[in-house]
Amino acid sequence: MAEPPKVFVHAVDLQGETPVAVRDGLRQYDLAIDFSWPPEAIVASLQQLFTDGVESGRWSRNDMRDHSGASEEPNEAAPHPASDLD
Repeated sequence: MAEPPKVFVHAVDLQGETPVAVRDGLRQYDLAIDFSWPPEAIVASLQQLFTDGVESGRWSRNDMRDHSGASEEPNEAAPHPASDLD
């Protein structure tokens, strides 16, 4: 089975060209964010980037749900060994 790509997020100066940029390779995924842009512009660019990735089929989600009829209720986590909630 192929190893999934490593993901890196960078805060960089994109020279005023765009609030976000991405390089999506087989071995590495780089997301660059230029925080000198207004938050609304960064959010809109991230929204468009993710929408484009999903709509193009480059990014997809494996359906990991159990279709055997088992309950979809989340499993309760075991208490932390150091907690007194036992």
